[in-house]
Amino acid sequence: MSCKVDQAALRSKYMTLQRQFHPDRFAAADDQHRRVAAQIAARVNEANQTLSNPLKCAEYCLLLVGVDVGNESDTTMDPAFLMEQMEWRESLEELPASGDNAAAELASLRTRIRSAIEVVAEETATRLDSGEHDAARELVRKWQFLVKIDKEAQSVFVRLDS
Repeated sequence: MSCKVDQAALRSKYMTLQRQFHPDRFAAADDQHRRVAAQIAARVNEANQTLSNPLKCAEYCLLLVGVDVGNESDTTMDPAFLMEQMEWRESLEELPASGDNAAAELASLRTRIRSAIEVVAEETATRLDSGEHDAARELVRKWQFLVKIDKEAQSVFVRLDS
């Protein structure tokens, strides 16, 4: 199973479906038709959000083959990966409140995090394509951690920038 999505084709199909089912097109229709159009438009938006986000798309692909990522119930994770996460979080906490050094350190950390995200994303796609769903599941869980820490780093960046 391949989970690669042609983003240009997705965008084109999304725009076509939005034009076709946008609730404004059904303003003069009866209640039932307006409700159905609103439901379809909502589903189209939801599908677009899932398929246009590589992590959400990978999660969905796993769900399609019956693999639950189980991020709430499964707490097992590669110890070396968890240690790296803790080190990155400590680095974020130890950044000075302002200054060029803080900005440079944060930029370096974000580069490492984004590089790790790219590696995990590519490896996830490879595992999904080869049908290695359990390995893909573990990679998706790592990806979720990485995205979370990148968001934390982004909020630190905003704080430094203000």
